[in-house]
Amino acid sequence: MYFQVIKLRAILVCGFLMTVMMTATVWGHEFFVMPDEVREYKAGDTVQLNALSTHYFTVGEELEPAEVNEVYIVKNGQKAGGSLPLERNAGRVWYETRYRLTDNTPVIVVGNRLGGFYGTFTDGSYADGTRAEIAAAHPGKTIARVEYFAKYSKLYLNPAAGDTSFSAPLGHELEIIPLDNPAKLKPGSFTRAKFRVLYQGQPLANAEVSATYDYYDYKTANAYAQTARTGANGEVIFKIDHGGLWLVRISDTRRSSRGADEDNLAAMLVFIAR
Repeated sequence: MYFQVIKLRAILVCGFLMTVMMTATVWGHEFFVMPDEVREYKAGDTVQLNALSTHYFTVGEELEPAEVNEVYIVKNGQKAGGSLPLERNAGRVWYETRYRLTDNTPVIVVGNRLGGFYGTFTDGSYADGTRAEIAAAHPGKTIARVEYFAKYSKLYLNPAAGDTSFSAPLGHELEIIPLDNPAKLKPGSFTRAKFRVLYQGQPLANAEVSATYDYYDYKTANAYAQTARTGANGEVIFKIDHGGLWLVRISDTRRSSRGADEDNLAAMLVFIAR
């Protein structure tokens, strides 16, 4: 039932987004991967995966060049094969790929918006590149600031109740780790799920984390059903009170360690509650 809702919404909202889309730059969008059909997956299934750059959960908004997006599979804590090929779907405003489950080993679908630099000028315009690259390409303009950005996402596609690898970090610079097995999260008023946020492998304290579910508020940009702050151990808890697709996200902005003015990182975690 959930996948029918998602597909219908993508069609209905496409026109809505085209009318309200602002000139927001691509680094302000979230980037994540979701299954086209929200259901239980098992060995032999071929899964369509959709990679979105958007402010709207489950509805595509921006088509960046395919080469800056990366989608691959992790099994047993290891990358399984190379990056999956991405096919542009202009109508849905997202990229699509497919993956066949050869067995019932739990897989994590990783989707990364590869890191890059951009700069803004004093006149409000912007350009991609490091400070040196931008200065060389635009000698008559004054650079106001340069920022680095990267986005990391994980989709727990077919978690298993007896699996323990779900909580193993993948080594992303900014990462959300589920501390409760997604396979055991049965939606309800008393269901709670705990997550840990890591920055460069260490718990990130006092960080704002948001969570939302499919159909919460798909017409409002950056709409999240719940928001909380991590404790000293980087942990945060959300109530899983709806079935279907869930997304947990965090962003982190700090003084750059890469020669820019700021580093802007974002991490997303997607799972199915059923």
